[in-house]
Amino acid sequence: MNVVVVGRPNVGKSSLFNRLLGRKRSLVLDTPGVTRDRIVEPAEFWVRARRYEVNLIDTGGLGDGQFREEIRNQVETALEEADLVLFVVDIKAGLTESDRAVFQELRRSGLTDSLPVILVLNKADSDSAEEFMHEFYELGIETLIPVSAEHALQIDDLKEFIVDRLFAEPGEEEENHEEETETEAKPEIPRIPKIAIVGQPNVGKSTLLNSICGEKRTIVSPIAGTTVDPIDLIINWQGKDFVVIDTAGIRRKNKTEQGIEVLSVVQTRKTLERADLAFLVMDGETGVYDQDEKIAGLIEEAGCSVVLVLNKWDTQADNDEFSQKLAEEEIRKKIRFLGYAPLVFTTATEGIGLERLFRVADHVLGQRSVKVPTKDLTEFVRAESEVHNPENAKFYFVHQSGRNPPTFVAHVSDPRKVHFSLSRHLVRALRDRYGFLGSPIRFHFLKTRNSGEKK
Repeated sequence: MNVVVVGRPNVGKSSLFNRLLGRKRSLVLDTPGVTRDRIVEPAEFWVRARRYEVNLIDTGGLGDGQFREEIRNQVETALEEADLVLFVVDIKAGLTESDRAVFQELRRSGLTDSLPVILVLNKADSDSAEEFMHEFYELGIETLIPVSAEHALQIDDLKEFIVDRLFAEPGEEEENHEEETETEAKPEIPRIPKIAIVGQPNVGKSTLLNSICGEKRTIVSPIAGTTVDPIDLIINWQGKDFVVIDTAGIRRKNKTEQGIEVLSVVQTRKTLERADLAFLVMDGETGVYDQDEKIAGLIEEAGCSVVLVLNKWDTQADNDEFSQKLAEEEIRKKIRFLGYAPLVFTTATEGIGLERLFRVADHVLGQRSVKVPTKDLTEFVRAESEVHNPENAKFYFVHQSGRNPPTFVAHVSDPRKVHFSLSRHLVRALRDRYGFLGSPIRFHFLKTRNSGEKK
């Protein structure tokens, strides 16, 4: 069931979306036009001691603005998928001409006749606010409910209204529901890997996502900073599901504007923390910059696996195999510490390279999940430590403590004796033996007493 949140800019749609979702997902700022793309998130409502699942869809504000036509297209697409509409207005501002214009658009589309619409009077954070409700009745919407998304007032009542209009009355299916609960165990939901698309502004991140999806899912514009909120989409490639996340472009710190852009960068960092893999998209037309190296550092710091993507490769006159080798050499020189990351050349506008991109991504994710048995790992590391061990550190046993990212713990006589060159050698040896293509490797060294010592 899809619940779409619509309204003019700055009435608190994203605040309401976050409150219903139960976490901060959409950016909220006291500036009109922050949300531009449609954001879809699964949510669960507990109403009358029962659990209901819905898809919440946040949309950009309808009206005038820099991206008004693009936002309108995104809202229309969301409404085509809707089962219920939350039309949000600002009760303190009263019924404005912009509110009337948005409602007229909904009415002309015929949605008000075929879909249930709830008029949400937001910012009703005082008792006196309800005195202004009467003027909103002229819209002819049957269900009006005052709420305060910021202060979580009457949000539970709104959830009840949504459930009552989307689902059968609880009493109708309660008996069958109890029987199913007793006899059937709920199947475990497989974890879907998350892939974040990151890079500088205007390198083609949103175009790449749209090409992957086969539709205009995000707004594409030559204006830097068009994408603000991370956009999560589930796509299927050869029978496998992936969550692909479009993010805001990260510019150099001295060029980052205050407000929306700063919050967008924070959101991108958080996205990297929850992602399994990142597509670092670079511009094949302008080349690789220092900022690409800094973004690569953020990816490695977050523990993401990574695939380097050189987009807009069609803009190169000599885009043959020899030119690819030269371009790869340049990238490897610029981003030396990601020498373990594979590189894919793409032209997102034409869909060129996408098949290879996902084939490589699937392989990287598979290698990220490799688990090495402790016995084999200990024997291997002990043998490799004898090849290069300038400080004569003693290795007792080694185990793999995690796979996101691949993390190893070596119990040694003295961590201070593990020279950085030895640590680097062990990481390289692990890659040569077990793979871990595209993934950073964490190696920790802990002091352990000699097994011969008395504990």
